[in-house]
Formats: sequence, C-alpha cells, structure tokens
Amino acid sequence: MKVPILVFALTVLPASFSLAQKAPPAPAPLLENEQIRVREIRLAPGASQPSAARPNTFLYALTDGAIVFTPPGRKGYELTFKAGEALWLPSQETAAANEGDKEVRALVVEIKARAPAAKKRAPAKATKGKGTKKGAPKK
Repeated sequence: MKVPILVFALTVLPASFSLAQKAPPAPAPLLENEQIRVREIRLAPGASQPSAARPNTFLYALTDGAIVFTPPGRKGYELTFKAGEALWLPSQETAAANEGDKEVRALVVEIKARAPAAKKRAPAKATKGKGTKKGAPKK
C-alpha cells in the first residue's frame, strides 16, 4: 500500500511544483494594429523578461518602481520612475527585470511603424463666374 502512494507522490507533486513556477502568459494587448501595440505590464518582485528586440516605446508608469534593463554583452542599467511619469525608450535589444521588492505596473505603447503619409489632394480648380457681382458695373 505504501508503494502506490510513494509513486503518486513522486509523479504528481513534482509536476505541480513545476506548474506553480511557470511564468504567467504575456497579457493580451489592449490595442494592436499595424502601427502600435498597447499593453499593461506587471512585473512582480524578482520577475524578469528575456532579452528581446524592443521597438521605440512610450511608457506611462502606473506605480512607483524601477526596471533594470540589460543589453546583451553590456552592463545593466536601472530606470527609476514615479507613478504618473511618462518616459520614452528608444528601440533596443535588452532583457528587463524588477529587482525591487514591490510589483511594477506600467502602460506600454510600442511604436511598430510610422503612419502612412496622407495623400495630398489636388487644389480645387478656380472657375470663372458667368454673372457679375452685385453692385459691380456691367461692361
């Protein structure tokens, strides 16, 4: 009787521990089209994102916090911000991590491409009037 319980414990418990340690899936974008992607990011204390190519980004801080960015092969740098602060991040390849002790939340707008140029309209053609202006002498 002890053997089946031991087998159960050795097969089910490690699987449940590995499920608990998996990172949550990336949140669905709030808005996405061919020009931008808008997401709310949440980085728990100690959480990190792997190195990835990141486009030009507008970040609006929802909480006070700091994120450590680490470009490949370079020393990391910390970006500290206050809730309500707006930041511009140029495109770069980098990993990101929350090395603080509280969750960091921000609204992130990634700029994918420039908006297409608006088509210019041809100027309206001037037309000659058939009549005369009121009050103008007739010739």
